[in-house]
Amino acid sequence: MAEKKIDKSRRNFLFGAVRRIKNEKADGPAASTAEGIEVIKDANSLYVDGSWDDACLKYKECLETDKNDADVRYRLGVCLYRVGKYRQAKLEFERTLRIQREYKDAFLYLGLTMVRLEKPEKAVALWKQYFNPLAVAVQRELNLQMGMLEEGMADPPNVIAEAVEKAIAEAGDGVG
Repeated sequence: MAEKKIDKSRRNFLFGAVRRIKNEKADGPAASTAEGIEVIKDANSLYVDGSWDDACLKYKECLETDKNDADVRYRLGVCLYRVGKYRQAKLEFERTLRIQREYKDAFLYLGLTMVRLEKPEKAVALWKQYFNPLAVAVQRELNLQMGMLEEGMADPPNVIAEAVEKAIAEAGDGVG
């Protein structure tokens, strides 16, 4: 069976105006080919299972066909963060935000990445742009850490990162 190519740019152009009028966002991940959809499904499955290295490879494969997929870039960033590749994760979170500025979870992880890179003072501005009412524990921890950083009473970076990571784990599905 021949793969049917989906022209995302044309579809987004045509439906973009309708979405803007209705104040809606594009729904779900869009892939350029049927094969691309399968790769994203595989990558997402590995991501959910916590197979970070394998998920990284699959997300990188996804980016070969669509470099401007904010969700794929964000999830790749999380995978890189989880395996300790903080500089690469930082780049992916920044790329995510260039593509989709309102991607709030990217602000959360970019701030966390800055803490891991031992620049916690840069995390404050990023975390101020994050708001998720479904993740109360995360919001509470961020507020505490930002207050401590702003008052010059912050813990060492690894302690800050571990506290925020613990809050993220407690939030579960509330955080991407």
